[in-house]
Amino acid sequence: MADESKSKVSMLGSKSQSATRSGMLGQKSMSRLKVRKQSYGFSGVPGIRPVERTSQVAIEFKRPPLVYLNTYQLEPRERFHVPRVKQATDEILDEFFTGHKYSSQESPALALRLAGELMRKIKAMQFNRYRVITVVTIGQRRAQSYNNAIAFLWDYERDNYVDVIREVTTAFVHVTTFGIYLD
Repeated sequence: MADESKSKVSMLGSKSQSATRSGMLGQKSMSRLKVRKQSYGFSGVPGIRPVERTSQVAIEFKRPPLVYLNTYQLEPRERFHVPRVKQATDEILDEFFTGHKYSSQESPALALRLAGELMRKIKAMQFNRYRVITVVTIGQRRAQSYNNAIAFLWDYERDNYVDVIREVTTAFVHVTTFGIYLD
């Protein structure tokens, strides 16, 4: 009889301990969930914005709908048009590089500005499925030679590039724009 009462008491004690443990585990998992939800980092991802609901306290994150789906398209709708890109490059160089004097403080900023303006203009041309890469190099003219080498996979049927070199009395600029087809 004493053994039965001890076993009942120990069973009740173990049930209450397991209930408190499960209650604590439930609370821990809820707090972990809250911490995880905050640490997902969706606030820094472009295109994802928090949506607040009035009925729930939690913030829900929605991803934007997919813009590009598989089209099984093997050829570009509009090819990388070299004469148009060359004309855009010449216009930008005429606007920003004419009369430039080389300066170690101003020339790097000008190279970034040239690359940005050229990228903006070429993206406005909307070459379908092309990745546009622009390399702008500004150097001081002295009695030196200049070689530029860029290496990556090349598709001779679809990829193309434009290469423009300009010189002024104190500096030179070398602008290379690649149109790489992505299938």
